[in-house]
Amino acid sequence: MRRRPGFTLIELLVVIAIIAVLIALLLPAVQAAREAARRAQCTNNLKQLALAANNYESSNGSFPGGSYSNYNGGAPSSGCVPGAVPCKYPENFSCFVRMLPFTEQSAMYNAVNFSFTSSNIQNITIAGVKLSALTCPSDSNLNPITIATTTPGTSFNQVFPTPAGTWLQYFSSYAGCTGTFDNGGYTTYYDTTKAAGCASQKSQFDGVIYNDSTTRIADITDGTSNTFLFGEHCHANLLVYDSAYGGSDNSWQSGRWYDCLFGTMYPLNLQVPPTSSPLSATSVLGKGNYYYPTLATSLHAGGGNFAFCDGSVRFVKNSINSWQTTVQTTLHTSFIPAGSSFDSSCYVWNKGSAQAGVYQALSTRGSGEVISSDAY
Repeated sequence: MRRRPGFTLIELLVVIAIIAVLIALLLPAVQAAREAARRAQCTNNLKQLALAANNYESSNGSFPGGSYSNYNGGAPSSGCVPGAVPCKYPENFSCFVRMLPFTEQSAMYNAVNFSFTSSNIQNITIAGVKLSALTCPSDSNLNPITIATTTPGTSFNQVFPTPAGTWLQYFSSYAGCTGTFDNGGYTTYYDTTKAAGCASQKSQFDGVIYNDSTTRIADITDGTSNTFLFGEHCHANLLVYDSAYGGSDNSWQSGRWYDCLFGTMYPLNLQVPPTSSPLSATSVLGKGNYYYPTLATSLHAGGGNFAFCDGSVRFVKNSINSWQTTVQTTLHTSFIPAGSSFDSSCYVWNKGSAQAGVYQALSTRGSGEVISSDAY
């Protein structure tokens, strides 16, 4: 009888082992190549945004503001009826809305109703537009939410009923740099009971893009190649660390401080990836982890991409020198930089004599720091 040819069991196991080793070697290389492509696309997105902002500056005389107020006195209201019920500036449009004509989105810009605010139902349509220039491929969770009057945390007010139909809210993976501090407290600047005593605090915002800013190229005396314009503001990270409101943080058309703005008070990618003790303790004047949306965050390994005012984009490492290196889970004021203080009457941070790290120095437009290119 002839023996049927074939592999022995040992030979088969050896072949399977070799194939498994080859796959184990190949998969990390494939993943690395994919991440390199995603990071390159993110770099390109920021490059386009920086060029658009510079074209905006050339046409309008200043870079776009984080938002522009239509507040005209009286008690703030979520109704925001033009000429009747005033609104505070957080209800208004982000810098990305102002830049639409310079990102080849003139049709979308023409669809914006500037007689109302970004959170009025009259502008509900633009909220559901996904802009590729605002989407980082590594931002793993940019799924839109459905807008409804019962959805907590959405930027749309709940005074007017949502029109019939399905309405979506899309997000941005990027944000404008306000400078050293976040401007969450600056909301109170428009409070009629405090405006007179808080006007001077606006000077604490030392970046390029913040609420009501009109920064010109000439104002960036630190040098356009040494000053942040935009940075990554990863939505997936906010869903982890700002779980109460993360579902609506980063709304692309909103000028609120937790949507399309960031500051450098805290280190880049603070406590990322998640640890066993997320930043959820009382840390911002009793507001829990409310400060997390003020961070620049990214899902690129080791750091994040930043666009500078000269139009260049560079990768900044998590290890960049910063004046804040430890995490406290007590009141916010217990871990701000030495020499700075918090003005509780105006809800604004005062830089004082605090010594900026390299990360903070890159976020200021005219503080006089000298930064070497090998420092980050």
